[in-house]
Amino acid sequence: MELLSKFAAVKIEADKRISEEDKAFCQRQQDAFDKSGVALQKLADLMIATATEQRVVFAGHEKEASGYLTARNFTCDEDQVYEAMKCRNKTLISNIIHYFTHKYTVDLDESLIQEHLIPAKPKEPDFPRVGYLREMTQEERDEYEMKLDAYKKEQDAWELSLRTLPLRYERIVDEIFVQLGGFSFEERAMNEFLQRTWDACHYTCDYSWNNIKAGDERFEIKNAILRLPNGCSCDENKWMSHPVPKFKPTDNLVTLLDALAWYQCGRMNEGPLWFPKLGNRWGSTEENIIYTRNMSKVDSIKLFKNGRVDIKFRSAAYAQEFAEQCLRRRPSSAA
Repeated sequence: MELLSKFAAVKIEADKRISEEDKAFCQRQQDAFDKSGVALQKLADLMIATATEQRVVFAGHEKEASGYLTARNFTCDEDQVYEAMKCRNKTLISNIIHYFTHKYTVDLDESLIQEHLIPAKPKEPDFPRVGYLREMTQEERDEYEMKLDAYKKEQDAWELSLRTLPLRYERIVDEIFVQLGGFSFEERAMNEFLQRTWDACHYTCDYSWNNIKAGDERFEIKNAILRLPNGCSCDENKWMSHPVPKFKPTDNLVTLLDALAWYQCGRMNEGPLWFPKLGNRWGSTEENIIYTRNMSKVDSIKLFKNGRVDIKFRSAAYAQEFAEQCLRRRPSSAA
C-alpha cells in the first residue's frame, strides 16, 4: 500500500520541536507498540500451531474432538490476537494525543490523525443492479465475482497492513503540529484560553432591540468589582419549610474562574482547585459570598438570586489588569 511505503521511507530523526520529557513519553509508547506487535504475532503463531495439532490428533475422529482449547472466557483463536494487533495503531495515536492534549490544554482532532495515518478499509463492490445474485445475467455474475475476488484480496492485504503497520510517533507529532497551525503548544493553548474567555464575556450575535451587537462586552467594571449579568442560577428549594438558596455556576462563570486562576498563578485549568465550590459545571454552593483568602489578587465572589455575579478584586488596578489580560485580549495569529 502507498501509505506503508511512505512509512518505510521515513528517516527517523529526533524531533526537536518537543521537549525531552515529551520525547521520552513518546519513545516509551513507541517501544511498547513495537514490542507488543512481535509478542502478539508469536502468540498468534502458537495458537495456529496448537489448533493444527489438535486437528491432527482427531483426524478421522472429528466427532470426538472436544473443547480442550477453550474455557469460560478464553478461546484459542488467532483472530482475537489479530484484532488486538490492529487495535494497537489507534492505541498509540490515542495515548500520544491524550498526553499532549492534557499537558498543554489544547484541542486536537484524534479522528483526523487516525484517518491520515491508518489505511482505510477497502470498499466492497456493489451489485451491478438491485436484486439478488440469482437475478443477474451470467455476464453480470462473472463480472461481480471478479470484483468480489479482487476485493477479498485487497481486504486481506488491508488486514495484514493493519497488523504490521510501521507506525511511528514522529508521524503523529507531525500531524499534531499541522493541527497547531504554526503555533507552539504553549501558544496554541494560550490562544484557545483567550478564545474561551472572550466567548464567555462577549455577545456572539446581534440583539437589535437592545442595541447590542456581536462582540459587545457582557460584563462591566466598577472600581474593584467585575460584574457579570448571568453568571449563576439559583434554586431556592421552595418546597422546603425553610428554603435555602443553592447557587450553581453557568458555563461562562466556570470559564472565567479558570481565567482568574490563571491570572493568579499563571497555570491553566486550575479553576476547580482555587474555587472548589464553583470551579466546574457540577459545582454548587449555599453561600452567596465566597471569600478567596488564598488569593492575592481576588478578594471575593458574590452571587445573587437574579443570576448576577460580582467578582471583587483586591484593588481597582487588578480588576482592570484582569480585564485587559484575559477578557479583552484576542487570540494571536500564527507567524
